[in-house]
Amino acid sequence: FPLTEKGDRSTTSFNKAVYKAMAEALSKQDLVQSISSEKDWRHKYTSSLDKLLEGLNCCKDSAQLAATLRAGLEKARAMDFEADGTSVPLAQAMSAPSKKFQTSKIAGTGTPQTNFELPYRGQMLAGKELDTQCDAWAKYGTMEPDCAEAIKAGSKRMADLRGRTFLVLGAGSELGPVRPLLQAGATVAAVATRRPKRWEDLITFARSTAGTLLVPVMDDKQAGSDQELAANAGADLLTETPAVVEWLVRCGQEATGKVTLGTYLYADGEANVRLTVGADFAAEALATALGKEKVSFAYLASCSTSVAIPKEAIEAQDGHFAAAGAYPKLFGKRKRCSALEGDASLHFFPGFEVLQGPNYALAQVMRQWRATLLHLDGFVVSSPMAPSCRTESVVHNGTMAVILEGMAHWAPLEAFDPATARMAMLAILVTDLGEQTPKLSSPMRIVTRKAFHSGIWRCPFDLSSLGMTTWFLGKVVPKAAP
Repeated sequence: FPLTEKGDRSTTSFNKAVYKAMAEALSKQDLVQSISSEKDWRHKYTSSLDKLLEGLNCCKDSAQLAATLRAGLEKARAMDFEADGTSVPLAQAMSAPSKKFQTSKIAGTGTPQTNFELPYRGQMLAGKELDTQCDAWAKYGTMEPDCAEAIKAGSKRMADLRGRTFLVLGAGSELGPVRPLLQAGATVAAVATRRPKRWEDLITFARSTAGTLLVPVMDDKQAGSDQELAANAGADLLTETPAVVEWLVRCGQEATGKVTLGTYLYADGEANVRLTVGADFAAEALATALGKEKVSFAYLASCSTSVAIPKEAIEAQDGHFAAAGAYPKLFGKRKRCSALEGDASLHFFPGFEVLQGPNYALAQVMRQWRATLLHLDGFVVSSPMAPSCRTESVVHNGTMAVILEGMAHWAPLEAFDPATARMAMLAILVTDLGEQTPKLSSPMRIVTRKAFHSGIWRCPFDLSSLGMTTWFLGKVVPKAAP
């Protein structure tokens, strides 16, 4: 983070500067003042952030919206980069990488797997069974109807992945599609940190598939075995940002077919923001170097963010509230979603929770802003909402692990295993990559299409108001699914 006038590297000042720049671009001086004067940013940031995001969703001027998003990203990217004991502006470091990765290619010898199967509650769903389950999720409210249709369509088009190249940031992510992409016959340039055992497992897996794995290595010495290669494999987007971006651009330029940059990153605290900044430089560099005819972009948006949702979701909230029992009506707080100014078909859903923290929020909205800008520039962008999942990054927190097991007590909520979400989101990605750039009522809708939101949009209650009860139910009467 950049130095402040006080000589420290304050994440609070950084967060505020980003949002103030955007509020000024939207001519919302009252919001600028509110952000500046807030003394307890850590616990009250959601109020200002929601006002800003609602303003973005109400903005009808595409040029003003784009200028506002760029103003925010410009502020967010104004970080410093340390290398060899020297600190320089990150943008300056990006222009001249001090080192360069080499590429080790692992060509698999397997047969392409084009049959799609989605693991769910001990079964492998495919064909008619998969279609039936997707329809059931949509009817119950766990996902939106266009999400169900996208999964059903994408599951039948896995052969489309063969011959494509995917540049994957966060190759070790539990929700990332690296392994099924390799199985389908795609080429994957994988960026993940240096963990030899994980790399060895991935290299061994890649050899059994029809795909090709591109591995970043700093030492160009020919490895004598997979174990030697794994020992040298890996790249750190936080500490080697310029070299990682340069390698991704090179891999994209060398690819003979279509290219997709997939961002599947997460880290706790302020590191999440720094990772997102690095990924944003990568997206911008690839868009510039390859152009919209060759490169597309994939993200997974968080369902716990503040977005515009359709009025059908509000109607579903009302229906679920009417059917709810006495306890949640007595102790639960209704989720208040106001109609968007100028568009009665949409309501603003305040999805951020104070517990998540301002750095988590900033990282999430930055990805949404870049996805929106890429869409405005005519690129194909896949950025659906992913469901609440039992990933390691979530369940390592014992409280959250238990809460996930209690969610299904409140209709229409459901938490999912990572394997289920991974394949569902892959099917949506396949569908998105085969479509033309959609015409949307607002460019901001690019992050709310085909939403697999775990039912959060359609649940009538503010989940924080039922947090203790959900934990108790998850502990005493765990319920994996409705």
